[in-house]
Amino acid sequence: MKKRTYSRQIELEKGLNFRDMGGYYINSGRMVAWRRLFRSGELRHITGNDIIRLKEEFHLKTIIDLRNQIQGTRLTGSVDELEVKYCNIPLNIFPMNNSKDYEKERQLFWSFSNSGEVYRYRIRQPEFARGIISALQIIAEPENLPLVFHCNAGKDRTGVLAAVILGVLGAADEDIIRDYVLTDAYMEEFIDRWNKDPTTAEVHQNLPEYQLKAAPESMALFLSAVKQEYGSMAGWLQAQGTDGNLVKSLEKALLV
Repeated sequence: MKKRTYSRQIELEKGLNFRDMGGYYINSGRMVAWRRLFRSGELRHITGNDIIRLKEEFHLKTIIDLRNQIQGTRLTGSVDELEVKYCNIPLNIFPMNNSKDYEKERQLFWSFSNSGEVYRYRIRQPEFARGIISALQIIAEPENLPLVFHCNAGKDRTGVLAAVILGVLGAADEDIIRDYVLTDAYMEEFIDRWNKDPTTAEVHQNLPEYQLKAAPESMALFLSAVKQEYGSMAGWLQAQGTDGNLVKSLEKALLV
């Protein structure tokens, strides 16, 4: 029996870069289920019609917001109308100006040539790893699905989490890179939106140029670095002190 397929890119009225992560085949021959796991950019601009679609068409149950608390306060009340479980798990990719290492990290990040170097740097840090694992634990619980995770553009924090999920499940690097690059089509619109918003304009105008793109070489570098240092994405997860039960739970929740 032929498996049903869906559109990966879901065009909401005001929610940009909302995508289904289903349909990717893994090395066991199984497939990531459609309509269980979504990735997105920020959701604070969604309209009433978007809310109706997310509730009635996609039956959304959980949101994982990967932004920090300051960014999270900019969510509008419209998201509350979704009446879903809301989880805030901050994953700080770029230096925060209230961090003790801010100046050191700022100089380091400006020396990088693409986002993959940023991801490689962050994935080594225990606090960042704990955030990723916390998100995986929520995703692995079937009662939380369908679920969407997001940050601002759905590129960096969302991109790393998506890569970890697909990598742990056993997706091919080519598919992980392809999934990441789909965000690039939305970056110009995100940049325009941020530049028009006084609360975000200055921040985003002072970012390295590479941060404004979802380039394939960035994700390729990241995946290569993980393999060199940990053997595989599952190896990275194991190095963080997790046992095989989390991977098994993810497989049970997401694969068909």
